[in-house]
Amino acid sequence: MPNALSDRKFRFAVFELDRHSGELRKRGIKIKLQDQPIQILMLLLDHAGEVVSREEIRRRVWSDDTFVDFENAISSAVRKIREALSDSPDTPRFVETVARQGYRFVCPLNKSDDAVSVIVSAAEKAPIGITSKRRMGWPLLSGIIPLALVAVWWTAQRKSPAPDDNPLSNATFARFTDFAGAKSDPAISPDGNFVAFRGDHDGRSDVWVSQVGTGRPVNLTKEQPEDPILPIPNLGFSHDGSEIWLAGYRGYQPNQRLRLIPLTGGIPRAFLRDHAVNVAWSRDGSRLVFHTYDPGDPMFVADGNGANPRQIFSLGPGGHNHFPTWSQDGRWIYFVSGPWESLDMDLWRIAPGGGKPERLTHHNSDVRSVAPISANKVLYVAPQQDGSGPWLWALDVERKISRRISIGLEHYTSVTTSADGHRLVATVSNPTASLWSLPILERVTKESDIRPVPLPNERALAPRFAGNSLFYLSSRGTGDGLWRFENGQAFEIWKGAEGPLLGAPAISPDARMAVIVLRKQGRLRLHLISADGAEFQPLTDAIDVRGTPCWSPDGKWIVTGGDDASGPGLFKIPAQGGAPIRLPAKPGLNPVWSPDGTLIVYAGRTMSRFGPLLGVRSDGRPFELPDIVVGAGKGINRAHHRFMPDGKGLVYLRGLDPGEDFWFLDLATGRTRLLARLGHGTSVSFDITPDGKQIVFDRVRENSDIVLIDLPK
Repeated sequence: MPNALSDRKFRFAVFELDRHSGELRKRGIKIKLQDQPIQILMLLLDHAGEVVSREEIRRRVWSDDTFVDFENAISSAVRKIREALSDSPDTPRFVETVARQGYRFVCPLNKSDDAVSVIVSAAEKAPIGITSKRRMGWPLLSGIIPLALVAVWWTAQRKSPAPDDNPLSNATFARFTDFAGAKSDPAISPDGNFVAFRGDHDGRSDVWVSQVGTGRPVNLTKEQPEDPILPIPNLGFSHDGSEIWLAGYRGYQPNQRLRLIPLTGGIPRAFLRDHAVNVAWSRDGSRLVFHTYDPGDPMFVADGNGANPRQIFSLGPGGHNHFPTWSQDGRWIYFVSGPWESLDMDLWRIAPGGGKPERLTHHNSDVRSVAPISANKVLYVAPQQDGSGPWLWALDVERKISRRISIGLEHYTSVTTSADGHRLVATVSNPTASLWSLPILERVTKESDIRPVPLPNERALAPRFAGNSLFYLSSRGTGDGLWRFENGQAFEIWKGAEGPLLGAPAISPDARMAVIVLRKQGRLRLHLISADGAEFQPLTDAIDVRGTPCWSPDGKWIVTGGDDASGPGLFKIPAQGGAPIRLPAKPGLNPVWSPDGTLIVYAGRTMSRFGPLLGVRSDGRPFELPDIVVGAGKGINRAHHRFMPDGKGLVYLRGLDPGEDFWFLDLATGRTRLLARLGHGTSVSFDITPDGKQIVFDRVRENSDIVLIDLPK
């Protein structure tokens, strides 16, 4: 690892690589190697002994606007590295290929530095005095050794690794909440003395505030209409800490918009323009930044009182800008940006006056919750590449190097900081996911009617029925993989460590094959896998997938939302392979095919985490549906509508309800009725049993708490 070497050079076997100049030498002789192979070799050396994925290599070495065949480019670069090192892929001494994952540097790194070179140099001269029988040799050696030791000491002082730069080192942790229920969205006042958060302690999602050290939270919104919990910051403090802002979304309450409520409670007042959902003040309070939920999530900078807003950045439809936050010196606005529906987000920064934003990280994942703690250090939350987490990360802004700083099994789902960066408030969770069933009755089903689905896995979500099997997602510490349960036995079909699955699979009608979505080269692709896991192959490279796919009842087609060279759309793809067919329909997510094969129902493009329910005939003719909004959720996770097995109706989770409320749509009459009212909960997806009598759904619990973290000053 680099911290075991000198600051400047890697040394291994007879080779030396200068980190700054990029020169590779063998016994002092320069070896010619091009820029990209050198960069890849440095990356492998930085992570010596660890597997570096091909996707990580792509992100680190090639810019996003580079259009090359990355698979061949990476293979060619690694081949040139091996040629330069006289290495063999069959019996590697330096670079090992790890099947279906990436590469690993396996040669031990020399821990020598410049001081050791002094000793070696001295030792090479020492034999003159050592081997000589004359006494003068010993005084020479006795002079060399002290000098060498002094050189070792001096170089150690000059070049020893810096103290652990993990900002959590020597930090003080304290649990801020001690009552049951879900807690989320913590925010801390600029002076670090108050914390606000969302909690369901009183049976619904409310905003609570408490002074640090008192342990007495106060419900600020119990007299106000209940807000939805958006997948972006839902609350925060004003620049002077006297008020708390609350996010608004008109799709949930007609008159609901961003508001300010006094810290001590009272009547909220509307603030900023309509559709504004997230606001943050500069440290001196002279300016603020906010974004709206209009297409492209346009960002605006305004005066500290909200006057004179001017747009500084926007993405195209389907793009999202979340978590805008000011740098401590006010020179930059950090924010998370990208196609959120595919969880392809990263941390960026932009000047308050606008211009071209600068990309700071390359996770291409569910990055969120930005917290600058110094002029050059920013904390944020993101999962690991294998799907584990989310964890807490620290970014060195100038070097654009990120490292995971949280340890253990607890997941960090949010983090924010006081104005001086010394006190953090975070959400820490130990999430669980399990499957439950509820009967479809003439009356409204209640919580007392549901039953757990017994499975051998501790974690289970996104159920899908086919034949006599139940397919679902589960994990063993990393990302979710695909499992099959049949005749009382559970089988792992796809390991999440080989590529985490972000949503439910599509199962063929005969239950012999499944279609899963995997991220490859920064894009989401459809892949076919047999129900026993033995056969695996990509289905098409033409579609960058959005949402969960679905198999046609005749087994001939897969339908999915996604983007092709012409833009977003809804596509039919031959199950045996072939060119996708664009349906003449609006773009959307999570299509489901009716049992008779004549109708496809899907969620339209989302605004926040909700989308309208849309329909199209399988031949492309339009099909009108009542005005229904369903949850489409973050990334491709939430699929909230399924056909009844007889095809006469549709079961859906209404996106505007705060809990797990299942509804039924009669397709013949267009009428809806409530099937189940289960109160607060989070469901990723559900399915209907083949006999049409039960709904099997998942419940994901964050089991979260709010924690205070005081960093050493």
